[in-house]
Amino acid sequence: INSVTVEIKIVRQKMFMSKGISKTCGWLFTTKKMTTTTTTTRMISIGTDLINSDHIWQKARPWNMDGTSSNMAADNAITMFDMFSKKTVVVFGVPAPFTGTCTNEHYPPYAKLASTFHKEGVDEVVCYSVTDPYSHDGWSKSLQNNDEDIRFVADTEGEWAKKYELDRDYSVASLGIKSARFSMLVKDGIVKTFHEVDDALQDAETLLNDVQQNK
Repeated sequence: INSVTVEIKIVRQKMFMSKGISKTCGWLFTTKKMTTTTTTTRMISIGTDLINSDHIWQKARPWNMDGTSSNMAADNAITMFDMFSKKTVVVFGVPAPFTGTCTNEHYPPYAKLASTFHKEGVDEVVCYSVTDPYSHDGWSKSLQNNDEDIRFVADTEGEWAKKYELDRDYSVASLGIKSARFSMLVKDGIVKTFHEVDDALQDAETLLNDVQQNK
């Protein structure tokens, strides 16, 4: 019985590590990683036309209490046409607001390079997450994010992530269904480059290089 229990634990840890969940939060494991063989697939192909999707994202926003603005999803919807048509857009996707790697490694380089992205011709830098728009807005504020530099958007039900097979189950970390960590360069709705991100600290530099190579 003991050997079976140990074997099950090892299999579960291998599965957990292969899905990159430790990279998501940055603090879940302190034990040595086991060597496993995994296959990485590109979820969004170069040349994908995102405008053809009828999915919507939500503006990150505070909950309104005085009636000066709407809390309704329909009033805060961002269509793919609105997001990408006739624009050059950089999107970086984070698994969850307020988590360690997202806060300490993925967002800060984008904030540092935001003005450089804009000087290189990028119309919008977008931080995407499968979450509710109120948490995403709260995280943005906690980061002292400048909305003119980086726009925060929420995929509330994860439907867009599911369409492109970017959904991941982080239930073991009490996060539920979220998005993989990714980044992409999109021009007039067409995906020019796409990365499923392993190195969150380096990602902004990588995408800035993509922008410079795709002028």
